[in-house]
Amino acid sequence: MPTPAPCLGVCNTAWRRAEHLRRTEKVPHDIPVTWGDPLHCDACVDRARRHLTELPELLVAISLEPLHGTRGAPTASTTSAPTDTTPWPGQAARLMTDHIAGGLAEVAADVRRLRGLGEHPVHEPGVREGEWIGRTIRLLTAHVDWLLQQHPLAGESHEAARLGPLLVPSTNPAAQIAAWHRAATRFTGRDKAPETKRFAPCKRCGGPWLTESRDLRLVDDEPYIECQDTDCRALFTHAEYRRYVKDLADQEIAAQRAPVHPDGAPEETAA
Repeated sequence: MPTPAPCLGVCNTAWRRAEHLRRTEKVPHDIPVTWGDPLHCDACVDRARRHLTELPELLVAISLEPLHGTRGAPTASTTSAPTDTTPWPGQAARLMTDHIAGGLAEVAADVRRLRGLGEHPVHEPGVREGEWIGRTIRLLTAHVDWLLQQHPLAGESHEAARLGPLLVPSTNPAAQIAAWHRAATRFTGRDKAPETKRFAPCKRCGGPWLTESRDLRLVDDEPYIECQDTDCRALFTHAEYRRYVKDLADQEIAAQRAPVHPDGAPEETAA
């Protein structure tokens, strides 16, 4: 029986970061690891399936952007190069759609080839774009378990690789699906939180930089609380944060109840 390995998905991103700090800086942590089955856990497979099923509606929202967007002010001037051009209305939406749809088509071609489903044209002549995108996503959704567990690239890291000054995105199917969904939600403005939560100062550095992470999630899809200070990068589960806030509140209550000298300094209680 193969030895279980940590899940390669986002459920372990916080654990991998904490492990790196433990190895390099001897910083202990108690963040639990999630095991793969065999490469990705059930939660990551379900997340990829959900992202795929949400992409058709997101792509429709992207396609509607030109109807509500406005053309930017021309940027060319008398000193501009002759090749300077102003983006045409809807250009960003078109490029985003081509990027996501083209990636989906490439992964679908892998599924058909590697699973013996026969060749199939990426763009069927006479078929509307929305229809063939829908067919492609249905195919990927039906084979999402195979994509995340048995695809030849399913064992790759989700992190981008550095090639000189360039960052090369991961070709792991799970990472690709997550990247397309993330790009679509950001393009349509759906990644913005409905309200801003106020957090206590960071327990480690004391700075006002705590926020719910958009990328680091617990197994049940609850976000970690992360310090945005690049020199700190502390991570807390919601349970750890609640205990920390309770300790702060208890300290404040104790300070308020402590007897005070006339000069304002707290008195020492007798032993």
